[in-house]
Amino acid sequence: MKKLIIGCISLAVLLIGSGYVYFKYSTPLVAIPSGYSTDKQVLLVEVGNKNIFGEIEIKDVLINNNNKPSEVKIQVSNPYKGFIITDNFSSGEENTYIFRELNEVKLEPRTDPQKQLDKVNDGTATKDDQLYAITLGHQESIDKVIINYNYLGITFNKTVLINELIDG
Repeated sequence: MKKLIIGCISLAVLLIGSGYVYFKYSTPLVAIPSGYSTDKQVLLVEVGNKNIFGEIEIKDVLINNNNKPSEVKIQVSNPYKGFIITDNFSSGEENTYIFRELNEVKLEPRTDPQKQLDKVNDGTATKDDQLYAITLGHQESIDKVIINYNYLGITFNKTVLINELIDG
């Protein structure tokens, strides 16, 4: 009986440890730089959750050398509407887009931006599909974005280099 209990405890520890390592090294957040102003002071980073369960909660976004951006919002859209690149969140055409504070939005499962684009291309996308993008504004050029987020109680950091957009 003792051996059975020890075996079950060992198996549970192994499964929990393996799960932790898997989630730590297979990060669920997909972040793709997708647009910027000519001076790179306004930037759009598409984000999504590639996993099939669990929401992602973005806690903080930093830029360049761990600085706070002047403006940061998350856009919520669908494949047919898309996003707007702006740091003015309350006038003109911007009023037709949905901007939220980071803590107001959790990234739903299966919202990987590339998978959403694939659905558009093969004709299976719907207006109910969720797209997300972080919109950043700053007084200086933005070269790097650091996204701090939680997934299933584990804290992650994702670094996005803006040169990937320009060079790639």
